Amino acid sequence: MTMEGEEIRVGVKRRKPWKLIISLILLLIIALSAMASSVVVIDQTEVGVVKILGRVQPEPLKPGLHIVTPFITEVVKMPTYQKTLEMVKERHIKALTSEGLPVYFDMAVQYKIDPNKAPYVYSTLKDYEVWMENRIRAHARDIVAQYKAEDLYSEKRGIIQAEFEKELEKEFRPYGIIVTAVLIRNIDLPETVEKAIQAKIQAKQEAERMQYIVQKEKLEAERKKIEAEGIARANQIVGESLRKNPEYIQWYYLQVLKSFAESHNNAIIIVPAPSNFYPGVNITQPIYPAILPVQSS
Repeated sequence: MTMEGEEIRVGVKRRKPWKLIISLILLLIIALSAMASSVVVIDQTEVGVVKILGRVQPEPLKPGLHIVTPFITEVVKMPTYQKTLEMVKERHIKALTSEGLPVYFDMAVQYKIDPNKAPYVYSTLKDYEVWMENRIRAHARDIVAQYKAEDLYSEKRGIIQAEFEKELEKEFRPYGIIVTAVLIRNIDLPETVEKAIQAKIQAKQEAERMQYIVQKEKLEAERKKIEAEGIARANQIVGESLRKNPEYIQWYYLQVLKSFAESHNNAIIIVPAPSNFYPGVNITQPIYPAILPVQSS
């Protein structure tokens, strides 16, 4: 064997270990990639929609750690917490009232995905918020057309919001979308219409205030009437009692005089002295003072 052939054989032997190392590294990378794609972690606030070879599976993955078949399985995570779909500013809603007046308003719809129906939501709607917005606008046109413009400024706004929530819930729930609240805000009407509505609301509030004042005065008059009737009845009872017991007045009169006599007040008090208040005493006879002799020193 020549020297040149020997060198070639040695070179081939030297290259074989490097090929083995590269192959092992590639196998390790593939194994790690397979392990990474086979382990799926689902958060508490979401659910996993499983796709195997592009087909959506009916059972979702619940929160926790899951092992799936690598390379052929894809897991799409969908949130299950409450979200808010807002149609504001340039995305606001436009509708016509029952009078044919254009009205613009912002709307916020709060909703959440039913975890058990997440695969159905994904397979039938996929970009479900776009579908939801289109359906909300359609319902807005139908519902607002049943009301007057002023109803959006009055207490009927709550009724309108409740009707929105009822209609959206009825349509969205079969798809696995649960509507929890509907909010209408920033209502915009033509300026003349808005001023007329504000004037009408103010007039109504003033009428309600006057009605309250009238009702209050009626209640006050009724109270005074009841109070006067009570006082009159009390006086009647007292008068009747005194007529039946005249001695009480005499006794009470003497008690008052006694209290005056025992007081430390030096003032002279002149009081009437009816004869019937002093039994056995004739106060009509004159009383002559006794004149005592003055002793000389």
